[in-house]
Amino acid sequence: MKQEVVLVTGGAGFIGSHVVDLLLSQGRRVRVLDNVSTGRWENLAHQSGAISAGVLETLEADINDPEAKTFFSGVDRVIHLAALVDI
Repeated sequence: MKQEVVLVTGGAGFIGSHVVDLLLSQGRRVRVLDNVSTGRWENLAHQSGAISAGVLETLEADINDPEAKTFFSGVDRVIHLAALVDI
């Protein structure tokens, strides 16, 4: 059976990183796309084992960047949490 691949935009943010944790705990492969304008890769530092195992991939890019389009290839689901934060 093929392992489901989920892309989380904004996955390096506070909420996004918790969503990534949940998805990994459910046995899914996860891709995180984040431009880290407000998120931090440190939010996913505890998942270094998942990166080494190849079940977690990360890309630092904006969702509008042309290079980001290839990151969507082979994805089964997208959880879109990327947002511009302005209070």
